[in-house]
Amino acid sequence: MTFNDQYQAKLKSLTEAASQIQSNEVILSNPVAAMPISLITAITKRYKEYENVKLFSAFVIHPFDFFTNPEVAERIRYHSFFMGPLERQLIPYGTFSIDPVNFSNLKLLIEQRIKPTTFVTTVSEMDADGYFNFGPMGVTIGEVGSKVAEKVIIQVNKNVPVVHGTHNQIHIDDVDMIVEQDEQLLEVPETPSSNIDKKIAEWIVPHVRDGSTIQIGFGGLANAVSYGLDSKKDLAVHTEMITESMVYLTEKGVISGPIRGGFAMGTRKLYDFSGKNSQISIEPLHLVNDPSRIAQIDNFVSVNGCLMADLTGQVVSEGAGTRFISSVGGANDFVRGATKSKGGQSFICLPSTNKNEKTGEVTSTIVFSFPKATPVTVPRADVQYIVTEHGIADMFNRSIEDRVEEMISIADPAFREELREQAIKAGYIKNVMPMSLT
Repeated sequence: MTFNDQYQAKLKSLTEAASQIQSNEVILSNPVAAMPISLITAITKRYKEYENVKLFSAFVIHPFDFFTNPEVAERIRYHSFFMGPLERQLIPYGTFSIDPVNFSNLKLLIEQRIKPTTFVTTVSEMDADGYFNFGPMGVTIGEVGSKVAEKVIIQVNKNVPVVHGTHNQIHIDDVDMIVEQDEQLLEVPETPSSNIDKKIAEWIVPHVRDGSTIQIGFGGLANAVSYGLDSKKDLAVHTEMITESMVYLTEKGVISGPIRGGFAMGTRKLYDFSGKNSQISIEPLHLVNDPSRIAQIDNFVSVNGCLMADLTGQVVSEGAGTRFISSVGGANDFVRGATKSKGGQSFICLPSTNKNEKTGEVTSTIVFSFPKATPVTVPRADVQYIVTEHGIADMFNRSIEDRVEEMISIADPAFREELREQAIKAGYIKNVMPMSLT
């Protein structure tokens, strides 16, 4: 059979493909722009036929019924290994589960825990050699998902750009069913930077040397740092997420080295840029985030945000108490990789205060202790630098006393006295009284 013959033999309607899903299945889907919305919607519509179906993915930005309808959620249980804004809003519904994982362990998660029976993803149109490309988002878990699953269903979408890199395609021989449905790739708009974000960036940017390789996270703070690098030279990128700001820095000539990422997430401009540019290589996330690979890159600079930090340098990125706000992602991976890089630097950033939008109450994000049940995302022994708008705390391999002093120095001035009193009472630091002159 020719490749086109195979294609036609495996081509099904959305209804036919969805009918292949049975009770007790474990479905793994590529996330965000690689998520086959039409196919998953068709599967979801048949929920009354199912019992105990599980669906694993991340950063869902389409409001499927298994999120909002408890009757559907009882039969199709969604598991997220990284939450996006929509998932965060829908947590109160209690309709899905959260699976904490370091992104460097995604391959192990899929192979050892998820063990999918079916893998679904969007792909580009087939080329002359019988290959489909996973696109700017699908390389993330595309190869491991398709290899581990018992059956693979792909949604061919002409809007998926072909991207460069390793492990970025799947052959028609390895596909069980094909559906055709063109969809606009789901876009995630760029988050604007606040004035505080820009102040934090001003502390970090001078430490980034020309010729460095950078990893910068997602959000307004990350964007402030990225755009602040526009006077640098000869930068390269090794990051889990390729962003809009990296398009800007590349077009300006600031990023002249290779851009290696686990996925691109943003606007259509970014997706097209990722497909057209041979400078960009997109690789599976478990490889990009491997701390041992990161450590081999000299002058590696990692910049990530967090929610809270305590006086000893423990970092919280996932939530407060039992309230989940975000996920683990690649925080640990890049902190550990950067600190082992020759000349490497790891910056974890946060505004020094948080304002409750409902009550107007202002609280410190640097605290003596976290609310009960709060998960620690990055252990204090791994942390190198913590940054607020008030400065940089040098935490790496320091004593508890030194750590506390460093953290108090970058806290909001309105909370420093209280934090010092708490630290003295706990015995972290000594209450040194000035010597009498009499």
